[in-house]
Amino acid sequence: MTRFLKLSSLAIVLFAVSCASPYKNLQKESIGNSAMRFQPEYKRELYRCVVDGKVLFKKFHLSGVLLFKELDKETRVVFQNEMGISFFNFSWDKADNFKVNSIMPELDRPAVVKTLQKDISLFLMKGLDKSSEQHYSQGDEHYHRFTLDKGFVYYIEKTARLMRIVNTGERKKVTTITLEGKEKNISMPEKVFFEHHKANFSIELTKITADVNE
Repeated sequence: MTRFLKLSSLAIVLFAVSCASPYKNLQKESIGNSAMRFQPEYKRELYRCVVDGKVLFKKFHLSGVLLFKELDKETRVVFQNEMGISFFNFSWDKADNFKVNSIMPELDRPAVVKTLQKDISLFLMKGLDKSSEQHYSQGDEHYHRFTLDKGFVYYIEKTARLMRIVNTGERKKVTTITLEGKEKNISMPEKVFFEHHKANFSIELTKITADVNE
């Protein structure tokens, strides 16, 4: 009986730990520079894009080019394969309202569109509630937290460079976006990796610099 109680207590502790906020030990700061200084500025950027994932027992793979283009009245994001066939064409107006201009039938699912919209919006820092920003630290990293409709997003900087973007629920990480090769705070990174912790798929971006304006 004693052994059973000990095992039960251990199980409760492990469950409590697994349900705790992933950033519960951050130290709150009263003031801090806004993470919005990291919002990327660009006219046109092109990335090699690779998407890998698994649904039940079936793996899937997509590859092509992902275009970010800033126009006078909107931001356009287009993903197409090497033959020029479009997987999706999204846009955000100046008020950060989202629109699906086109999407291939295989991807036209509410959950897929919502995930892609959220990924790109967090990456481009669109639609954030700036009044909700709070500042934290842990070691030599600084965390800028914004409240989302569900959960939070943390923009994590180190040595004055944005390193990661992490979307969390109340208890677990949902998505981690890792950034590499930002020359300046407002530069688009050379490499981006989206890891979806619950949805079992990833997106890898590598910047294409040659012929980007063609």
